[in-house]
Amino acid sequence: MKKLILLSIVLVSQAAAAQFQIWSNSFETADDLQGWTIHDLNNNGNKWVQGKNIYHNGTSMVLGTSGSLRYSISLVPSGTAASFNTENDWIISPEIDLSSAGGSIMLAAYVARQRASQASVARDLYIYVSTPEKPVPALSDFQSLAVDANGNDLPNPYKIQGGYTNNPFPTDVTQFVESTVDLSAFAGKKIYIGIWSNRKALGNNIQNINIDEMAIYATLSLNTKDVKKKENLTKIVENPVKENLQLQLNPALKENITMINIYNRAGQKVSATQYSKSMKVAALSTGVYIVEVTDGKITERLNFIKK
Repeated sequence: MKKLILLSIVLVSQAAAAQFQIWSNSFETADDLQGWTIHDLNNNGNKWVQGKNIYHNGTSMVLGTSGSLRYSISLVPSGTAASFNTENDWIISPEIDLSSAGGSIMLAAYVARQRASQASVARDLYIYVSTPEKPVPALSDFQSLAVDANGNDLPNPYKIQGGYTNNPFPTDVTQFVESTVDLSAFAGKKIYIGIWSNRKALGNNIQNINIDEMAIYATLSLNTKDVKKKENLTKIVENPVKENLQLQLNPALKENITMINIYNRAGQKVSATQYSKSMKVAALSTGVYIVEVTDGKITERLNFIKK
């Protein structure tokens, strides 16, 4: 079971806006890469793969416990790839349908480094918009988004990245941080996402990366019926929260058997208690959390901000 729960937050006047999941991939098993296209262009066997996350434990590269989409300049968990200085590998997603999505559209991903010495890891995301004339892209369509006719890298505004000043990595190299990318420009479109891995002396495509999970959320559905189906009936009375989390419970949930679980941004459960109208959260650190409300039959998840 996936232990990380993706959380994509849009802050509007210091409050969290409701979000609807449009697409997700946990990369938990090899089956999760069905529909994805993988290109190992220098044919050295080192390419994008699904597997357990990898990290250096101080002695050697070892496998972790989280299913991930990963890329390393080495054949892992042991062995070095031949001619890795010519790495030129792509992975391309299946179609992601944003035709019913609107408002703020955010892609959220959990990323991790593979060595403690890596202060930052990142991957550019190259996004192809389907057209009636060419609904399904070829590899060359993504290559043209990345490099011009003279072989120069083209600027790209879409990137998943962890380890920079405002989003530092945990000290524990087995842990992930969330990275968000604004895809609002693609509202109403059908898109494909390509991720390139190249070996160059310069550039921001830092090689070693674990991607634990990816998902896309929108703050507005263009189909009002879908909004009604997906809307949580439990409400947070006041958000952000300072000392007490107050919930207005979904009438369909039974109060005497409803449990409240709270998760931090890393997907770790930080609190579990039986439902009450007001629950103390003063001990929680400042930040964004997920509250899971469940009676065993109905489960709802809401985002809240702890001040």
